[in-house]
Amino acid sequence: MKTIGLLYSKSTAFTAEVGARIAEAWGEGIEYVDIDTARLEDVEKHSALILGTPTYFNGELPSAWSEFLPEVEDADFTGKKVAIYGPGDQVGSPMSFADGVGILAEFFEALGAEIVGRTSEEGYSYEQSLAAREGSFLGLILDPTNQPELTDRRLSAWVKELKRELV
Repeated sequence: MKTIGLLYSKSTAFTAEVGARIAEAWGEGIEYVDIDTARLEDVEKHSALILGTPTYFNGELPSAWSEFLPEVEDADFTGKKVAIYGPGDQVGSPMSFADGVGILAEFFEALGAEIVGRTSEEGYSYEQSLAAREGSFLGLILDPTNQPELTDRRLSAWVKELKRELV
């Protein structure tokens, strides 16, 4: 049986915490892949992927993702489903809110992947985000700084939806 690959860096605290919570809620059939040391073969073997990334500075990926993406840039992900989650700060970064999620979505779509796990923009207040498209986010966006009370509900609903979309 193929597993779902759960990729994130443990050096990004909140993203790692959410990743661990996703794995716990998912149960069997999910495997952590450390993005800091991942290779193409580490992701190709999975039937689907869940990617976690924060957004740094003015809408940039953390270095672990920037260093990993060239490893897979020539791969064919046609037919592979990819879900993405990440934290954002609506108040502190309203012009690049959770852009990391959008950057990863665009990258993997260009390789043929199907992005799943879209969530509603309702309840968020920001000016611009690469993670937003056609009225929804391209994944799960959490704001632990300004809306920590919504994290549990949003995460639980997303994992429940992913179990339908990825299995």
